[in-house]
Amino acid sequence: MKPLVTAMMLGSGAAGGVFTPFLATGALFGAFFGALWIHLWPGTPVGAFAIVGAAAMIGASMQAPLAGLVLVFELTHSGFALAVPMMAATLIATFLVRQIDGYSIYSARLPRRDDDAVLASPEGT
Repeated sequence: MKPLVTAMMLGSGAAGGVFTPFLATGALFGAFFGALWIHLWPGTPVGAFAIVGAAAMIGASMQAPLAGLVLVFELTHSGFALAVPMMAATLIATFLVRQIDGYSIYSARLPRRDDDAVLASPEGT
């Protein structure tokens, strides 16, 4: 329910924190897909998938993959055992987000500049 409520609140224009909801949503998706992966190839703890998912989601949503990786490393103290999967997932997620939308969670809240409206306004002429 948390991702749905967060999306509804942000869609309605309410201001608020977006870092923690995106981090939690990434961990949720990572744990979900990790649980599916474990059914096919057992052996990896689900928590590792949650950390990788959190890093990918926060790095891609901030459009700052290196900052997202460092933040998740610092928040989880997971060490470097998961560094390669975290980097791969974050880079892939960031590339996909840049292809689809290109906005970060911070720049998406800024008003979009419409060049036609600027040219039509008295200040633009």
